[in-house]
Amino acid sequence: MVVDSIRKRNILPIAFGIIFLLLYWKLPLKYFASLLIGFLGFISILKDIRIGVLVSIITLPFWDYTLNLIFMGLMVGVYLFEMLFKGVRPLEKEPMDIPIILFIIFILISTITSIDIYGSFRDLAFHLTAIGFIFVLVNTIKTKKDFNILITCLIIAAALVGIQGLLQYKEGVKMEAGWVDLIRNPEINIRIYSAFGNPNILAEYLVMTIPISLALFWYSKRLFKKIFFFATTIILLLSLMLTLSRGGWLGMAFGALIFALLVERRLLLLAIPLATIMVYTLPERIFNRLLSIWEFKDFSSISRVNMWQTALGIIHRNWLIGVGFGYIPFRMVYSSYAGHMGGYYHIHNTYLQTLGETGIVGLIILIFLIFTLFKYSIKRLIGGEDRYAKVMAGGLLAGLAGILFHGLVENILYMPKIIATFWIMIGLLLILLRIADTEDDMGQSERN
Repeated sequence: MVVDSIRKRNILPIAFGIIFLLLYWKLPLKYFASLLIGFLGFISILKDIRIGVLVSIITLPFWDYTLNLIFMGLMVGVYLFEMLFKGVRPLEKEPMDIPIILFIIFILISTITSIDIYGSFRDLAFHLTAIGFIFVLVNTIKTKKDFNILITCLIIAAALVGIQGLLQYKEGVKMEAGWVDLIRNPEINIRIYSAFGNPNILAEYLVMTIPISLALFWYSKRLFKKIFFFATTIILLLSLMLTLSRGGWLGMAFGALIFALLVERRLLLLAIPLATIMVYTLPERIFNRLLSIWEFKDFSSISRVNMWQTALGIIHRNWLIGVGFGYIPFRMVYSSYAGHMGGYYHIHNTYLQTLGETGIVGLIILIFLIFTLFKYSIKRLIGGEDRYAKVMAGGLLAGLAGILFHGLVENILYMPKIIATFWIMIGLLLILLRIADTEDDMGQSERN
């Protein structure tokens, strides 16, 4: 019996050894190496799904969005496998689950009723995969230690994104003509975009991640960590500045205000000195770009106003449930209203875009989701006694507030990487909420 047991345990390794020997013989080295690394990675994920979660967070900015979609889908599949065959059970229901479920149901309905179902399916797939991934996050990351590792990996990835952007600036990366009105801004010749292909999209990512880096710096007590997260925060801020994204700058300013209000109100006293320093130290082209926020004469501002006016006509005719979830159905209708495609994939306003795609019902559900998230997070985390939870929640809420403010001049739920990051931010807050509940329950049981 012992011999039979040993034989059974050895069959699988021997079989895999033979298979990989044959593959090594048949495949070029680079393909074999990729296959071997992928296989070892998959085995590691099956052993501990948290490894896959960390890989997803780190690679998100750098991988092609299709790879991100597949890998996050794999994480969902692995977790479902564990639920079915390893007896893993998800955590108990939370009040925040209701608005997320409502959102899922509505985008499914909006896809089915869309004027272009296949076009809507693109955005549906990204949102459902990202939501599925936060389900994995919340049910996998259960301790402060794991949570801290997760957000540290997130900031390391963001810092690498920032460094890539700074290198682009140093090398003088080419800038597309449509990124700035060169007639009114002839001095601007570089806008960095790092791994995101567009400076405004990079700015959206940075607006969400900078407050988290700031929160880690603010909370850290050890000198090394203080220096490290101070450095990542500076890298991210410099990168945001060099995107020359005015919407990103406004979003970051609003996020900073929210961080100060939630975490440390005395930080508001720095606003005037910082503004004074910026006036005298910012390069002229960046300072002029900053001043142009209050002007509406360049091509970018004029085109946005024109898009919004056209969108209002679409919303007026489809105000209840919209034309269909996703940018493709909306773009089809927009082209008929504008008389041409106009080269626009979206209308640079998240809330008008949502109204056009999903109608007033969809916008109400989205606002309900955001309101509920902020309400419970502020009540249970910001208002609690746990300083770590308060500071981290402050950073996450500031990042979400900043990107939602940025949404006034950009469609933040359009690019897959930003969609995924947005939902990951929500997932991180849900993790903090559930960790806080667990600690409260443990404290209560100890007192009893």
